[in-house]
Formats: sequence, C-alpha cells, structure tokens
Amino acid sequence: SMSEFKQMSASVDKRKKDAQTKVQTMYDTYQVKLKEMNQYSASMMDAVRQEKAKELDSLQRAIQTYEQTASAEIQAFQDKLLKPLNDKYLKVVAAIAKENGYAYIFDLASGAVAYHPDDTGDITELVKKKLASN
Repeated sequence: SMSEFKQMSASVDKRKKDAQTKVQTMYDTYQVKLKEMNQYSASMMDAVRQEKAKELDSLQRAIQTYEQTASAEIQAFQDKLLKPLNDKYLKVVAAIAKENGYAYIFDLASGAVAYHPDDTGDITELVKKKLASN
C-alpha cells in the first residue's frame, strides 16, 4: 500500500519492457539471417556458408549474453530501489512492536521475522552444553 512501491514497480517494469524490446529486435535479426541461410545455403560457397553460420552463432551468443546481463542489471536496480522501502517498512514495524509490547512479528508474506528485540541473547553456548551432555 506504499505509493513508493508502485513507483518502484513502474520503473522496474519499464526497464524490463525496454530489455524485452531489445531482445526481440535481436531475435528478429537472428530469424531474418537464419531464413536467408536456410533459403540460400545450397547456392553459397562453403566459405560464405561457414561465415554466415559463425555470424548466426555470434548473434545467438549475443542474445543470450544480453538476456543474462539485462536480467542481472534489472535485479540490481530493483534491489537498489527496494532497500529504502524495506528499511522504512521495518522501521514502522519496529515502532509498532515496541509501542504495543510485541516480542516478535512475523511477515507471513515473506516468511521472515520482521521484528525481534535487539537483546534476544545468543543460545549457542546453551545448545553446545546440552548437546555435550546427551
């Protein structure tokens, strides 16, 4: 329900759409060249056919590389925009928890603990002792 989240989603969606358009253009180019290769390969000299095959392989690799790079960049962009929103959310949850005396608040949507007190303690040594005695 945060307006900032809607703005972030719109920005990320625009980047995704731009990347999809670029990939589609690259793929269309690949399809045209593949069609030419299939249509005229019988009349091509071997050297020309091999060069066209290399060009197709290069285009295919470029498409795959672009898809991977764009996906990683979009994810990093989304993470960058989401961090301040998440920080704001956690700050509000912590304030509500303290005001109302909650010890823990679970975020059921993410499956994470949205709030826990800072002084919960470390039970590592107790677990070690109990394991050693059994």
